[in-house]
Amino acid sequence: MTALVLVLALLQAAPAESASVDAQAEADRLFRLGNQLVAEGDTAGAVAAWEGATQIGWTSAAVEHNLGTVALARGDVARARLHLERAARLAPRDAAVARNLSLARERAGEPPPSQTRRLWAHVLGVLRPLGAVALALALAFGALGLFVADRRRWAAGLGALAAVAVAGAAFAVWEATRPVGVVLVDDAAVLEAPSPAAPGVARLRAGETVEVGTEAAGWRPVTVGRADGWVRADAVVPI
Repeated sequence: MTALVLVLALLQAAPAESASVDAQAEADRLFRLGNQLVAEGDTAGAVAAWEGATQIGWTSAAVEHNLGTVALARGDVARARLHLERAARLAPRDAAVARNLSLARERAGEPPPSQTRRLWAHVLGVLRPLGAVALALALAFGALGLFVADRRRWAAGLGALAAVAVAGAAFAVWEATRPVGVVLVDDAAVLEAPSPAAPGVARLRAGETVEVGTEAAGWRPVTVGRADGWVRADAVVPI
C-alpha cells in the first residue's frame, strides 16, 4: 500500500522526452489518464494507459516510475525492477525513483550496495556521464597548462587528480552504456548455445540483472559472472 501511494506523488508534469510531435499529445493524454485512473483505484486501467504511452514512442522517467511502483505494489518484483531501473537511468537524481528502486533490488535478493558504491552513484547522479567526462578533460588540460607554465608541483598534483577523474569518467560511461537486462522468468536456464538441447551453464532468478546482447532467432546472449551463455529472449528484457 505504501508503494502504491507513491504513484500519486510522481512527476505529474512529465514532459515527453522522446516522442514525435504527433505522438506527444496522445502520450501526454494517456499519461494523465493513467494518473487519473490510479487515483480512482483502477490500477489495471492505469497500467494499460501508461503502457500505451510507451508503445507510441514516449520515453519518460515518470511513466517508467509509475509502472514500476504499481508492479512493486502488486508483488511483481521483476517488472518493478525493469521499469524502475529504466526510470533511474532517465532521472538518476529523483529521490522517489531511487527509494523504490532500492526496495525492488532488495526484494529481488540483491545485497545492498556498499557505502563507496552509494557515494559513487550519488556523484554520477549529479554529474551524469558527460559531466564526468567534461570534468576529467578540464582537470587534464588544467594540469597540462600548469606544466607548460613550469609549475610542475601543482601540475603533478592536478595531473594525479585528472587521472582519477579520467578513470571515473570511463567507468561512468561504461556503466551508463553497457547493455543490461532484467530477468522476468524465474529459474530461467542459461545454456551454452541457442538451443533447448544445449547443456546448461547457470540458472537465473526473476528480478536479477545480467549483461545482455542482441536477440537472435528468439535467443539472447547473456553474461553471468564469468560465464557466457544464451537464454530465451522472452526471459530477459533489456533496460
